[in-house]
Amino acid sequence: MPRAVFTRAAATLVALLAGWLAPSPPASASPASAVSRARSAVCGAHSRGELHETGPLDSVAARLARGDSLHNALGTLRARPELATAMHFVGLDDDRAIANAVAGRFCSDLADPRLSEIGVARSGRELWIVVTAPLDIPAPGTDRAVAREVLVRVNAARASGRRCGSRPYPAVGPLALADGLSGVALAHSYDMTHTAGVDHRGRDGSTPGDRVRRSGYVAEIVGENVAGGVPTAAEVVDGWLQSPGHCTNIMDGRFTEMGIAFVVDSASPLQIYWTQLFAAPPHRSAGSALR
Repeated sequence: MPRAVFTRAAATLVALLAGWLAPSPPASASPASAVSRARSAVCGAHSRGELHETGPLDSVAARLARGDSLHNALGTLRARPELATAMHFVGLDDDRAIANAVAGRFCSDLADPRLSEIGVARSGRELWIVVTAPLDIPAPGTDRAVAREVLVRVNAARASGRRCGSRPYPAVGPLALADGLSGVALAHSYDMTHTAGVDHRGRDGSTPGDRVRRSGYVAEIVGENVAGGVPTAAEVVDGWLQSPGHCTNIMDGRFTEMGIAFVVDSASPLQIYWTQLFAAPPHRSAGSALR
């Protein structure tokens, strides 16, 4: 049974830039604005938008100021960012000095268009800045909306027919969303966060068929797709459709019901884990083998 791991690259940079000692910073100084100006005006990234300062990233910068590592500090966020750059300055107390220092050392790191958020913390003469590209994961409480989006995208693929690898599949009927299957999918997604990997076999050695059977759902045929590190419903469905084995499950006309669930765990390497289950009750399926 197919599985997939789709990951996004992350990069970190920690640098120390020593400057001259100056009087206390003026109250009007805005490091976040200074970095944004340097990024757009000096670094040549004219199309980049203003960096948005957030409380959670201010807290990350404050943890750096207390001596925490960037890796650990980012772990306090709901989800680790897709990209993160950290800067540490000493003795730069006004916006112009900060902008010049950023332009002199960090233009290449700030050029990535995905960077959109910034956090700032001061401690005495020192300044910590964190710039990130957030991982665009589903917001809390959107589970049902995400499930419906996956269902719509899957049914659109089934309705049009497609080629999965070298094998063409005709258009087939739509799937219905089954809460029972989604509950089984959710439990397996949680299970994958504990192993920090993507697998069809559970920690207890169970197969997808075992887990569906234990839930009380009676099915003649079961299929499963899994993925990790994919932040959105659109991307996870597109990834499955581009993989012949996953695509085959989606296009299998014997399946009549689907369950879908994801779990976000910022402490795990992949951060988000997806499980998609396919099944058909005995009176709806032409198949007879549990797989």
